[in-house]
Amino acid sequence: MASTAIMEFAHLQIPLEDIQKATNNFHQDNIIGRGDFGTAYKGQLIKISAHEKIIVTTYEAKGSLGQFLNNPNFTWTQRLRVCVGVARALSYLHSGKGRGCGVIHRLINSSTILLDENWEAKLSSFEISIKQSIRQMDRVTLSEPTGTIGYMDPSVIKTRGVTRKSDVYSFGVVLFEILCGRKAFIQNEPNMFLDSLAKSHYINETLQEIVHPDLYNQMTPKSLVVYSKVAYSCLEEEESHRPDMSDIVGELEKALEAHTRGENLVRSLVIGH
Repeated sequence: MASTAIMEFAHLQIPLEDIQKATNNFHQDNIIGRGDFGTAYKGQLIKISAHEKIIVTTYEAKGSLGQFLNNPNFTWTQRLRVCVGVARALSYLHSGKGRGCGVIHRLINSSTILLDENWEAKLSSFEISIKQSIRQMDRVTLSEPTGTIGYMDPSVIKTRGVTRKSDVYSFGVVLFEILCGRKAFIQNEPNMFLDSLAKSHYINETLQEIVHPDLYNQMTPKSLVVYSKVAYSCLEEEESHRPDMSDIVGELEKALEAHTRGENLVRSLVIGH
């Protein structure tokens, strides 16, 4: 099995010498970021793990989603499209379509979602992902609690393992980051953790208080209702109560459609006047 996988991806292997040349021997001037599991260098995106394995991916021009959460020029329409794109990617990973096995990403956050020049979202950082047979995707895979503070599924601590619903929880946190324009965890703040803050406001029907004001003025009411409902459902304490990624894709597409339809209606009314 292992030798077959190596042969399948042999054409993607890049000699170390070429990578050293591309980064000027990993010169500090080429560092574009540091994460929980390595350093990223420009040339192409290059990460070095503790075992000196190197992952090379396409460099995405705009950087990570996390850089734009509070940017007023990052519109609600663009944000919805990013959400749909990431949801589709995760749905594909979890479904195992055409592969016979699924993938649990385990490191979903606004820093591992990259944006290209057209604001198209790309998933990165598969260093700790787990490949699992489809039949096992909803069963707990024993693993040390690993992830980024503020995004980790609480049930991981209880069960000492992950399922694909662990990715769903992390994605739910990202959805609220995008809605509220703030990071999942802000140290030394009264409300350090966004997940608990967002759930509290959703339950009390006071979500408007934490939605980014520039976004609130853009979005249609139905778009917000559909979006916030699916975001909250991702953060359900019980894993079995969280939706599958395929269902999340459908709901986010509805939110985007509702917003687009509302925008078009307003535009036609303005033109009519």
